[in-house]
Amino acid sequence: MLDRVGVVGLGKMGAAIAIGIHASSKNPVSGFDPFTKTKLPGVDYKASLLALEEGSDIIILAVKPADIAKVISEFQKPKIFISIAAGIPLSVMEQAAPEGSKFARLMPNLPLVVGRGAIGYYSHPDVDGYVTGLFGGLGTLVKVEKETLLDAVTGLSGSGPAYVLTFLHALAEGGLKEGLSYTQSLELSLETVLGTIEYYKKLKETDTDLHPMEVRNWVTSPGGTTIHGLDSLEKGIGLSNSVRDAVAGATLRSKEMGRKV
Repeated sequence: MLDRVGVVGLGKMGAAIAIGIHASSKNPVSGFDPFTKTKLPGVDYKASLLALEEGSDIIILAVKPADIAKVISEFQKPKIFISIAAGIPLSVMEQAAPEGSKFARLMPNLPLVVGRGAIGYYSHPDVDGYVTGLFGGLGTLVKVEKETLLDAVTGLSGSGPAYVLTFLHALAEGGLKEGLSYTQSLELSLETVLGTIEYYKKLKETDTDLHPMEVRNWVTSPGGTTIHGLDSLEKGIGLSNSVRDAVAGATLRSKEMGRKV
């Protein structure tokens, strides 16, 4: 018999997780959100948290970090709790939950909506199977060896889509500046980013140690256009330093959120 999954919080990420788990794993999925009653395909909406608890074996918490402890404390029976809240450690959940509960923390990102999520997680050993069974169909799962590393996952892949979209827009604006329409530039930029990543992933299937800079060098000829473009990218603080600083800044914020609970 498949485990029954309950999702608390049906915002953009919670709704995507509920729909995705039902579609990829066929587990029965219920949802509860006091702020929305939007019907989701394959998801049974419950009118209260109590009703969700009674009909679920596994609870996925897709609520704001500040609400995690309060929501868990309302459960009366031990459950498997899986939280996607940034910065909130397992210790906070353990203190609030019914005795005998088990826990996991995940940091997914927005591309899981299309089954391409980058999902870092940390869990009690006996919860691993539930995590992989439910979330394996939503993207790539990476288990970290220490819970504290989830802050780095948050700063990298959790916030990463915003960095990628910012770069995509900047690339398109570069074409706009040089005379292309924004529509043309965005189309070329999007396919450049997608195509490059797919190409590199394909190469790594046969050479797992292939470094991205090695492939970059294939298109960087002496005195050519690419090296001049790269030179401009690294002026001032430089693109590489800016990206590293972005990951560090988001990681620090995740740590701060955990300390404030």
